[in-house]
Amino acid sequence: MPIRWRLTIWYTAVLLLVLLLIGSSVYLVLEYSLTAEIERNLENKAEEVIKSTKVVGSLPFFLRQVVLPDVEVFAAPDIYFQVITREGEAAVRSNNLGRYKLPVPKEALEDILQGNKGFTSVSVGGEKLRMLIRPILLDSSVVGFLQVARPLSMVTEALNRLKIVLLFCGGGGILLFLGLGWFMSNKVLAPIRSITLEAGKIGQERNFERRVGYSGPADELGELTVTFNDMLASLEEAYKKMADLLETQRRFVADASHELRTPLTSIQGNVDFLLSMSKERVEDETEALEDVSAETKRLARMVRELLLLARVDAGFKPELKPLEFYSVLEEALRQARFMVKGQNFTFNTEGAQGVIIEGDGDYLKQMMLAFFDNAFKYTPAEKEVRLTVEREEAWIIISFADEGPGISQAEQSHIFERFYRAQTSRSGEGTGLGLAIAKWIVDEHKGEIKVESEQGKGTNFIIKLPILRLF
Repeated sequence: MPIRWRLTIWYTAVLLLVLLLIGSSVYLVLEYSLTAEIERNLENKAEEVIKSTKVVGSLPFFLRQVVLPDVEVFAAPDIYFQVITREGEAAVRSNNLGRYKLPVPKEALEDILQGNKGFTSVSVGGEKLRMLIRPILLDSSVVGFLQVARPLSMVTEALNRLKIVLLFCGGGGILLFLGLGWFMSNKVLAPIRSITLEAGKIGQERNFERRVGYSGPADELGELTVTFNDMLASLEEAYKKMADLLETQRRFVADASHELRTPLTSIQGNVDFLLSMSKERVEDETEALEDVSAETKRLARMVRELLLLARVDAGFKPELKPLEFYSVLEEALRQARFMVKGQNFTFNTEGAQGVIIEGDGDYLKQMMLAFFDNAFKYTPAEKEVRLTVEREEAWIIISFADEGPGISQAEQSHIFERFYRAQTSRSGEGTGLGLAIAKWIVDEHKGEIKVESEQGKGTNFIIKLPILRLF
């Protein structure tokens, strides 16, 4: 998730939490204030009724001894009165109660007898009421209870309106803050985005002489820009040194390879001349000359490969043009037959007929000879080396299969590296450059290469090259 979204979400989440806390606080304070106002009103009404109560001490029964005032005097449309006996029976109630009676919670009566306040919430006829119960005393003895109640509808309506206001204001505030958070995040992160884009261009162009521009204050972003530019200066210096070193190395390899070709060719020619001169040469001399000839050929091949790799490192690209693939394949097959040393060489090239590809014939032949050389070199006598060429939609698929020692899974990812030789081929005559060059040729021809191998069961190199057209 982009950091601007994370910042916006964090800002909005914090605002939502603040709004919830403020809204809840306002809601609870308003609820408490309105309820407290109702309770004060109930206490005042109850106090008025209690003060208006008269006691006649000569009467035998307590209901006659306590003369209650007319509750209708104190009643109002939204204030209800009821007097009950100590046993909980209603003795007097206001007319606005109609056919209803105020409930008598036993727990509330017990709390009052223990000296606690007698506030409780009850429901009468589906209407919620806040009720106060006060004891009626005669000579410090409780002879009855006065119930004063008032509806909570006013509180409920006020709280509902507050809920609506809080929801609309909160929702609008969140939407507003989302927009402001997005705007502020973009504003704050704009310099970072500019630095990122500039750094990306520098990396793509590898132009380490370029610097990141910043015109803001000397804050953390300013320090980041300065640090980044210092790093670019160090990279520029290191890159120049490395480029000079690589250029020197490429020139050395190219020059050395070029200079070695002439003496190697001369040595090879002289050795071949000596081998052809006398038929009476002793066996040891002949074997020595044959070893010199073989090693000279190996050195010459290595020099050619090093010279090609030096040109590749210098940016050389083969010249690709339309060519008939079958003719290139036939020439490679003709030279591959001289590599056979007792192996069973089979091939099926029907899929190559009538195919035109875009490529360089010399390099394609070199690529195929590299795979042939690898197959024949590590396949024992009387084992099979098989070439198969097939067409698959817009691709031509070349398969070089052998029955050699195979390559382990761990080594398969390294076999196309320069100078890398698998453990099973350490005793061979390879230079470790043939497959690296072959892969470069495949890549330059926009092809694909895959290796399938299992130790003890042989190796299969599969090359896919795009078909330009058929004829």
